Amino acid sequence: MPGVKINTKEDAFRLFDEAVKALINSNFIITQKPITDLLRCLVFSDKLQAFVSECLRGVDYEAELASAIAKTETGYAFILPKSNKRIIALVTGLLSDFDKGDRSLTTFIREFYPAPDNNQRYKLFCDNVLMPYHRAFRQSFLYDIDNADTAYGDEGAKVIGEAALEQAAGILSALRTIFLGDNKLSEKKRADLIYLTDGLYYSLEKGDARIIKTVWTGMKLALAGIKKAEKKFSELTEFLALYALL
Repeated sequence: MPGVKINTKEDAFRLFDEAVKALINSNFIITQKPITDLLRCLVFSDKLQAFVSECLRGVDYEAELASAIAKTETGYAFILPKSNKRIIALVTGLLSDFDKGDRSLTTFIREFYPAPDNNQRYKLFCDNVLMPYHRAFRQSFLYDIDNADTAYGDEGAKVIGEAALEQAAGILSALRTIFLGDNKLSEKKRADLIYLTDGLYYSLEKGDARIIKTVWTGMKLALAGIKKAEKKFSELTEFLALYALL
């Protein structure tokens, strides 16, 4: 970083952007250096350092961390706060813990992101934590937007990774099978439910949180009284909550 000229906010953000993307694109087993590099870049630039200090001001990190952990039927979910500045304070603190060895990244991803191996768990961590962190930083640092839900369009789009989409496809496919095999449903009701199921997957591919929540709400209302789908719909709801899409 020595020799890098930082004259504007845009220059400073480019420094952060490169560091966080290097971490996101890193293989799990070599994340220590990119984590350290990212934290160093936050103090290398006066603009970044002042901004992060502002985000940390008045935030109780341990309380924020505890609030982000939600109990579910199948374990625990890590859900980021709605405020961009609180996201930045929380994730920066978490990365600092990983860097200092106060908290284990391996243990963290095993606890919150069930997957066959650590590389896949880390990918889910990137989708659920690092990408929203990057977006929150961009919105708040460059545009002074603090509510993570206020900026739609490109800024409001959720980046949903391939591993997450595969998981969603499995749940939605199971729901589709339930609807097709339920003889108590009328043809119209079955067609409507399948339409909603396919629409939800399409909205997940697009990453539009507004449409995802709208389609999910429509499905929830349409499924009232359909016992066979309750368990799988509950699984779908937990999945969407895990990725902060509801």
